[in-house]
This record gives sequence, C-alpha cells and structure tokens, in this order.
Amino acid sequence: MSASAPAKVRYDLDRFAAEGGERHQNRDGWGIVISDGRDAHYFRESEPASRSPLDRFVRMHSTPHTLVLAHVRRASQGDRTLANTHPFRRVLHGRLQHFAHNGNLDGLERMPEARRLSDERVGDTDSELAFLLLLDRVTREAPDASRSDTRFSVFRDFCRDMARLGPANFIWLDGDVLHVHADRRRYETEHGLSEPRAPGLHMLRSVRGSLSGPHECVGAAIEAVPEHMVVFASLPLSRGPWEPLQQSTVLAVRAGEIVHQEQIA
Repeated sequence: MSASAPAKVRYDLDRFAAEGGERHQNRDGWGIVISDGRDAHYFRESEPASRSPLDRFVRMHSTPHTLVLAHVRRASQGDRTLANTHPFRRVLHGRLQHFAHNGNLDGLERMPEARRLSDERVGDTDSELAFLLLLDRVTREAPDASRSDTRFSVFRDFCRDMARLGPANFIWLDGDVLHVHADRRRYETEHGLSEPRAPGLHMLRSVRGSLSGPHECVGAAIEAVPEHMVVFASLPLSRGPWEPLQQSTVLAVRAGEIVHQEQIA
C-alpha cells in the first residue's frame, strides 16, 4: 500500500494467505514492513502467521502509516528459514530498501552479473539474489535517490531481464517510492498448481477520495481511506474496483499516486 496520508491497516496474514490461493499449500513464513520516514518497522518469521505470537503482537499495536508491504511465502527456492523469508532488507544511500518477489527465476545464479553477488546473500533464494542485483544496478546507474525517473528506468530494465528467467512479480520499496512489476503467477486448482499465467498482480486505487472508508478486504481493513491510495495484491481482496494488471506492467507509486507506468513487452 502507498497512501497520500497515514492510514491504519488492520490485517490477518493467515486469512490474507488463504485468499491468495494458499488454502491447501504450506505457508513458509511471513513478513511485513511498515515505513516510518527514513526507517521502518520490520517483522518476519519462517513459521505460518496463524501460529505466531509476533503476528498477533504486530496486529494489536498497528499505527497509521503511508507505506506498508506484507508478504506470505510459498517456497519455490530455498529452505523454510528466516534468512529466506520475504521481504528482504538492505540499506542504500542512507535509506532502507525492501523487496518481495512472487515467482521463480531459473538460471539467475548462472548470470555473470549475479554470480559475483552470490556471497552477499544471507539466505539462498533466487529472490534475494535478484534484490542484490537490482541494488547493484541502482548503485551504478542511479545513485541520486531524488531522481525517481532514473531509478524507474533501472527497475524497468531489471524487470525485463528477470522476466526472461521466469515469473517475476516484484515489489521494491525504496523508502519513498513503491516500485511494482506485474508478471505471471501460478494459480491453485483442484488438480494442483497451474502453469504460470497473467495476471500476476491486481491493483486497487482511490483517486481524489473515490473509495469510502473504512475499506474492508479479506485479510485486511484500511481505516479512513486517504484521498489518494494504491494497493497491490496477488488476487482481489474485496468487492472494490480491483484492476488486473497486464503482464509486463511496471509502475512507480509515490504518496498514493502513480508517477511512472510503462509496458515493457
């Protein structure tokens, strides 16, 4: 979520995971980032949220914020450990960076550009390695954090490269701008998981107060919806006007408004 004014989000990550197609799959950890200026509250566990005292603590002590990123993991690469639990975190140019990925990037470790970064990982997922690769490119090509257009260009090109390896739904939060890439995802069916297909993400927007609050979602509720707000999720979480994002859509959102958007395929 990115919003123009602080909004209080009440959430239930276990219900959130179920609505996202996790009813019959193991849930391999959860994490949530709540930005607070240049810093952020950051909570992760490798166990399901339904069994987590920490999850209950975070729910009970939530406060209004403008940027929130939550992720429930279904492991495709890497063991179920804290080190492999999204969102991943690093510091770049004095700002906390957070990153979450839904998908599978086969062959990423064999890319020369990524291979030299492998030892910088805390865990052993393709997702964390992709994050390190993104930040390496940002450091070299867009060191000025105030140039959102340059950073968007770096992110766009990164997404194009990663999507060649497999499903690459990304959310990157740089402390100010929420960067999003919608690709493909596997859907749960009665016969198991489907082949990856679009849409990989859906978007809900409030423009000039078009959504009344509170807005109730499955697994979350947003109290006092701000004038401008954008929410992304794997599947629609309410009866609101969710928009399925076309494959290869790249966006940058600041303060609840889309500032850059492009189709890369």
